[in-house]
This record gives sequence, C-alpha cells and structure tokens, in this order.
Amino acid sequence: MTLVKWIDLNIEKVLASTLLAAIVLLIFGNVFMRYVMNASLSWGEELTLWLFVWFVWLGVSYAFHTGDHVRITVLRDILSDRARLVADVVIALLVLGFLVMLTIECIKLIMLPFVASQTSVVLGLPIPILYASAPVGAALSAIRVIQHLIRTLRLIAETKA
Repeated sequence: MTLVKWIDLNIEKVLASTLLAAIVLLIFGNVFMRYVMNASLSWGEELTLWLFVWFVWLGVSYAFHTGDHVRITVLRDILSDRARLVADVVIALLVLGFLVMLTIECIKLIMLPFVASQTSVVLGLPIPILYASAPVGAALSAIRVIQHLIRTLRLIAETKA
C-alpha cells in the first residue's frame, strides 16, 4: 500500500484516535491530581477543550469518509436506484457548497485582527489554532464529499452502459 493510499484511508482515524487518547489521559490525570493529590492541573481543562474541538472536526471528516452521518432517508428510499444516485449527487453538491463556504468564512474569521491577536487564558496559545479546527475539518470533509461524489458519478455512468 502506498503512503498516499494509507493516508487517504487512515489519516482522520489515526489523528482522532490520538486526540481521544490524549483527552482521556488528560482527564484521568486531572481527576487523579484533584482527588488523590489534592492539587488540580490548571492547564488540563483548557487543553482538553482544545483537543476535543479538534477531535470533533476530525470526526466530522471521518464520518464523511465512512458514510456514517445521520440521514433522513424516507424520501430517498422510495426512489429507484438511478434516481437515488442522482439524489446523492445533488445532496453531495449541496453539502460540498456548504463546506466550501464554511471553510472560506472560517478563514476570514481567523484572519480578523481581533481574533488573530487573541491568546487562550491559561495556556497562552494563539486562539487561531483553536479556530483553525473548523476550516481544516470542513476542508477535509469537502475532500471526502468529493471522493463520494466521484464514486457516485462513476456508478451513474456504469448504469447508463
């Protein structure tokens, strides 16, 4: 398996798993420090929040990759196979448009001077790092939607033949 193929299949899963493990360790460590050592980690909660925000956005992309988002399929299920594929293309294009706009607007927000100059309270990290989770997650999701769209268009082409 080539490196690019491995990254395509696993990047969100590996990153989200790593973030989730770090979140669990941080929470466990903070609970241990608070209730056993009687001293809390001042930075633990903020770092956990930051990791969780990134985890969620990577999870969104992973759900697009695996096709595991929640769907309301009552109308889709009554369509013929070909009409269902066409509906999938329309839905994918609408979702792609939303994700592209979300990415663009999030980048604009991050570049605003009052956002770019902010730092977090406890860790002192630049707030744009936290905000960057949204455009990164939306862009990765857009890539996954494009991959799904290409597969669907190929199926439509095959059903014509």
